[in-house]
Amino acid sequence: DRIVEDPFVKHLAEEGKRFGDYCRRLFPHGVEIGPCSETKSVDTEPSQTIDELIAETNQVLSEQHQRTTIFEGAVRHGHFYTRPDILDKIVPDGRPASQTELRVIEVKAKSYDSRPNSKRGEIWNNKKKDAIRSNYLPYIQDVAFQTMVVRRAFPEYNVSSWLMLPDRNKTRAEKLNTDLPADDSHSDAPTVEETLARINESTATLINVDKLVEAALSAKVSFPGSSGASFEEVVEQWASIFCYNEDVESSFSDIHIGAHCALCNYRIDKDIHTETNEFKEGINSVPKSGFNVCWQQTTGLGDPQLKEPLIIDLYGYTKQSMAKFIEQERFLLRNLDADDFKSKQGVESTDKISSVQRQWYQIATLQNDSSNQYVLKKDIIQAEIEKWPYPWHFIDFETASPVLPYYQGMAPYELISYQFSHHVLYPDHKLCHASEFIHTDREQCPNKYFLRALCESIGNEGTVFQWSPFENTVLTSLLASDELAATLTPEQHHSLSSLLRNGSRPMVDLCRLASDYYYVDGSGGSSSIKKLLAPTMNASMRLKELYGAPNYSSSNFKDFQWYQQDEMGYAIDPYKILANIKADYCEQDELMMEAMSSVTHGGGAATAFHLLQSHD
Repeated sequence: DRIVEDPFVKHLAEEGKRFGDYCRRLFPHGVEIGPCSETKSVDTEPSQTIDELIAETNQVLSEQHQRTTIFEGAVRHGHFYTRPDILDKIVPDGRPASQTELRVIEVKAKSYDSRPNSKRGEIWNNKKKDAIRSNYLPYIQDVAFQTMVVRRAFPEYNVSSWLMLPDRNKTRAEKLNTDLPADDSHSDAPTVEETLARINESTATLINVDKLVEAALSAKVSFPGSSGASFEEVVEQWASIFCYNEDVESSFSDIHIGAHCALCNYRIDKDIHTETNEFKEGINSVPKSGFNVCWQQTTGLGDPQLKEPLIIDLYGYTKQSMAKFIEQERFLLRNLDADDFKSKQGVESTDKISSVQRQWYQIATLQNDSSNQYVLKKDIIQAEIEKWPYPWHFIDFETASPVLPYYQGMAPYELISYQFSHHVLYPDHKLCHASEFIHTDREQCPNKYFLRALCESIGNEGTVFQWSPFENTVLTSLLASDELAATLTPEQHHSLSSLLRNGSRPMVDLCRLASDYYYVDGSGGSSSIKKLLAPTMNASMRLKELYGAPNYSSSNFKDFQWYQQDEMGYAIDPYKILANIKADYCEQDELMMEAMSSVTHGGGAATAFHLLQSHD
């Protein structure tokens, strides 16, 4: 599973674990099943067998307490097995044991907002009767499966379903960087009312989802090749296949490939035609590709062909075009030709590089066996350049939106802008690393210091550049805060506001220009800077001359060479070079170095900032 190794996904998983640990502390009487959560990471393997975990869970639940709360209890019924985040057994006062409630509480770091009319708080789809909003459906299905198993395993209890989510309508009242402490003052379990009061004071919200779970259990499940069966019918079928059929692959004989395959996490060789596969040290064999299993059975293609660009790699494809190509058994990009795109070309703009033209450039490159070719609307770009007064300011922001706010008074997922870099290009083409900002003070939120430093760095002259609208979005969000705006002078606020989309000198989005007027082989048609940089260096002799010698220096680098070649003579992606830079350029501890090595993937920078907040 490629996504398991993705640094950004790892960061999200760690955020989820932090929120899970935070929520457990709201139940100070809770009992952990298996190893303690705080001593294991998201990758920790269980040290007990499933049978031992189940036995421990049953033993704790059987104890005659009025309130029993279990963390990661192990529950099995037939060939179903689950470990709910929290099982909360509540025996009502003066009522028969048959009315004992067993709450299945699933903790998710999914952003929720309890404010009236907030879209983030709408779980039901108001446009469809008894339908669940698609962005919440996986979470409801998760707790629905757990509820189903727990009901079957413990029919003597009234099982109810709950989600525990971070609430953007709540702010953190505790001291900086301290979660709610474990509360050892209770000799007995607190009442339900006491627990709810504790939750209400936290940044979490507990939501009953009984009706949503019933809707999910009875609803038809939609997936490629689905037959209209209900949730319970589908999981029964899948469990039977995995439990009783040794040859699982052959059991799924009716495989449906399509546009959804482009997002497959099990495509081991997804980028083999543009970059070298890297596997963990100590693993000598290539992992088996689940993607290849599906595509080999469906298309008859072999492993070598599946390493080529496939139709799902086509830039800007539609589901309809993908279905047509698959029906025609044209599975490789090189199987397509110009006739496949003629019907659209007449309505496309001739000034901009259209999506259809990008698609054809992709295919033409493969068919002509060419590389390092590019298309540049030079006259148009030159006309744009003439509108940009010097000096040219290139800025890059780093932000975090932690599920658990680092600073008192902030809400879950509230934006924190903690770092920017600032380079300047002058009319004589001299480039310098003009300034930078990074906030490491744990006691103060960096946002106001970030804005002040940015204003001082950029000033009021020249043109400011961004790649994608991210910097504009961040700055718009920060300036929209009355509290932050009050920390700026009128001159500072006016200067920063002028950079916004409707300001007097709005930031220039170079990604938009690249998308409209530039294409280069090897980018897959993308205009992402991470996809464009290495192919552009391959295609440009000028860039090779500029960066092919150890002549780049800044406040962080000295005499560094950014253009380096691999054994095939292609440019090594500068982002990979950056990720491999070790102690020569960064004096950090091992934890920080691990975060820095993955900074190019989007999660590393946020992880590094979290470590600054958490470690001495």
